Amino acid sequence: MLRSMFICSVLCIAACAIVTRAANILAFMPLPIKSHFRGFQPLFEELAHRGHNVTVASSFPLDRPIVNYTDIGPFVNKERVRNVMDLVHMNFVTSVKVKWELGIRFSDVIMSHGNMKKFVQSNSNSFDLVMIETFSQEYTIAMGHKFNAPVINLAPSMPWVSISKWLHNPSTFSYIPDVCMKSTGDMGFVNRLKNTITGLMQSYVENYFYLPKMKEAMNKHFKYEGWESRPPLEHMLKNVSLTLVNSNYAIGVPRPYLPGIVEVGGMHLTTPKSLPENLQTFLDFADEGVIFFSFGTLVNLNDLPKEKLNIFLSVIQKLKQKIILKWIPPNDSVKLSENIMTGSWFPQNDILAHPNVRLFITHGGLHSIEETVSNAIPIVGIPFFADQYLNMKIAEEKGYGKLVNFFEMTEELFENAIKEVLSNVMYKEMVKIQSQIFKDQPMKPLDRAVYWVEYVIRNGGAKHLISDSSELNENLHIQWRNLIMRGPC
Repeated sequence: MLRSMFICSVLCIAACAIVTRAANILAFMPLPIKSHFRGFQPLFEELAHRGHNVTVASSFPLDRPIVNYTDIGPFVNKERVRNVMDLVHMNFVTSVKVKWELGIRFSDVIMSHGNMKKFVQSNSNSFDLVMIETFSQEYTIAMGHKFNAPVINLAPSMPWVSISKWLHNPSTFSYIPDVCMKSTGDMGFVNRLKNTITGLMQSYVENYFYLPKMKEAMNKHFKYEGWESRPPLEHMLKNVSLTLVNSNYAIGVPRPYLPGIVEVGGMHLTTPKSLPENLQTFLDFADEGVIFFSFGTLVNLNDLPKEKLNIFLSVIQKLKQKIILKWIPPNDSVKLSENIMTGSWFPQNDILAHPNVRLFITHGGLHSIEETVSNAIPIVGIPFFADQYLNMKIAEEKGYGKLVNFFEMTEELFENAIKEVLSNVMYKEMVKIQSQIFKDQPMKPLDRAVYWVEYVIRNGGAKHLISDSSELNENLHIQWRNLIMRGPC
């Protein structure tokens, strides 16, 4: 009896030892890119559900209140800021410049907003942890200094060189492609050369053309009590406690990561919910199956050249399957066949979970890839920009998708791609295998993300996760300076 009581006591003490106290957490993601924010919002909500006080500075406040979850913002118009066709001609060089321009432009727009200035200058807030987005927002690292709190990076996709260099994480150009490269890790000489060029731009060139602008933004907008003692931007970027990455090796590129970089791709995936009655009926009575057609939140079909839009509409109207098309026709003169349902928004993951869905026509966005693999639905992808080419190249390489080049697309090519994926059972079998691999994890991505956030809180910032290599360049600089000052022996 006494022994049993002793064992129970030990177990209780051990359990209590790893319980994390309720913390005040700031999630700072003001950039108005919906897909970036939605990938991490489930984490913020779950932390609130688990008793932490979470303050979220974003362009996407909740539609319904959640206990312990406080919205600050929005700070900018969250509608589309540019026509997607402005981005489709990006290449491996211009993609880097576009990220620089985006960061510089939005830093001033966001930080000049009255609500933002009030929040930054206020002394009434206190936080135990700060989470910031890595994408073109390096200046926001100052929030960690303001609140004297450890910082966690939130990376919306596999870290590119601009991020990896501060973490001193291997980013070898020969086999780790930049997220905007139109190639997988299996690169030939030309693609390796392109990958090296874009890598060198991010490693060195941006230190002269981009980073000074981030420093200007930080010094202009982040003026608070004690800001004069703030370390250099580079120093703060090297001392991030943890980086959570919205990616997964099963659907992305296997690559080395230091202990402080954790993949949590798929946090937004939840158990499929019941569909609205009209959608449920449409799907249930599709004897020939259903094709879901959506290009995500940024790509509007009405922005496409008319000849390309006509290709899409002409092909899908000839198919025997029912089509759910995320699109609102620009006027009433557009007549579509009865097999097509249109709308401005659809519950994508819930639709893909329906057993009658045969194919997903997508732009290849990361969340779409995660959802299609999770539900084992093969895809036809028409990528436009950013990581969409890489995602679709990987899907094609793994055998569960077919890539169609937007610029070379004809009615015949698009139709043949659809028919091939529908008729060739290999695509369905390969996506089933990929789905099993993706789901075979020791814990759910959301639980893993929560664990590591609380790990940083429990361990006082978890500085032991930071590689000593982060100090090599600085130490080398000091040694050379001392050697020069001493003069010849």
